[in-house]
Amino acid sequence: MNFKIEKYDAHGIIKEIGSGIKKSSRTDCLEEILELPKNIGTGKIVGFSFSDGISLLIFNCSLKDDWSLTFENDSPAPLQFNFAVKGSIKHCFHKNRIRYKMNPLQGTITAHSAGSSQIIKFEKDSSILFTTLFIDRREYSNKIACMMEQMPQELKDIFLDEKAERSFFYQSNYSISIATCIQKITEDKNVGLVRSTLLEGKALELFSKQIEQYNADIISPVKGVILRKDDLEKIKQAKEIIVSDLVNPPKIEELAKLVGINRQKLKQGFKKVYAMTINNYLRAERMEMASILLMNGKSVREAANEVGYINQSHFAKRFKEKYGILPRDYLKTIQLRNN
Repeated sequence: MNFKIEKYDAHGIIKEIGSGIKKSSRTDCLEEILELPKNIGTGKIVGFSFSDGISLLIFNCSLKDDWSLTFENDSPAPLQFNFAVKGSIKHCFHKNRIRYKMNPLQGTITAHSAGSSQIIKFEKDSSILFTTLFIDRREYSNKIACMMEQMPQELKDIFLDEKAERSFFYQSNYSISIATCIQKITEDKNVGLVRSTLLEGKALELFSKQIEQYNADIISPVKGVILRKDDLEKIKQAKEIIVSDLVNPPKIEELAKLVGINRQKLKQGFKKVYAMTINNYLRAERMEMASILLMNGKSVREAANEVGYINQSHFAKRFKEKYGILPRDYLKTIQLRNN
């Protein structure tokens, strides 16, 4: 099936696909959802249009026919962050001069010049999990002005190219921290405002992590502890143990014994894989869970207790470090949105 797409925001793309297969999508808060009919395939396509020109598009489906999405729009094209989780995706742009294939665990940063088209192809009879972030550079430029000086020149130039006069292409195998972020996005079971708010934060996290990886690939030499495949599995297992008990997680020494790796390699390897220390990862997970609890109607005291904080002042301090707002003010903001 061939689709001509004239929109670059996730909601518009889903509606145009829905029109092409004669199936209406539905809206839930900031999310547009298209459930595929049985004659087309299984699964769904979902999209979020967030603030500051960011939208998130997720294909989680299996198709009965090959699909080809041709994007044609004379307005400046957005910057795209593409991630293949399952299935292979073909992508071509820049007047068909840039053509490549994305396999699972590969990601790209792409942009095509205004007035040119791009084509994204999905193969039939395969499980597809594909995520794309669209960044409207005109809308988002003020947001990242403070970050520009920290970027390599080529990436900085493409962010400043608001008229989309140039094309850009970068491809890499993405990190486990990016894979974990995508997993949280695709497996989230919340609904409505809670889901939209949580996934907006995850979309920004995904964006920042890919920028970090680009910077590391371009300007940083490979260094640090060398991890074998079984070491990597043990570190991933350690992460799962931490997440499974945020209130009483094991100490690092005990955690190392539980997964069968020495303490120092666990500490060094965890930081290499997840780009933060074990304690900082635990704190980030606790704050994320606390924000969900608050959005679901828990009091500040209840949220603090459920993520392992007895001292509310300590909890409030950590929450503000993460989100820039005290939990009581965050709760008031959520209550105002719901009214």
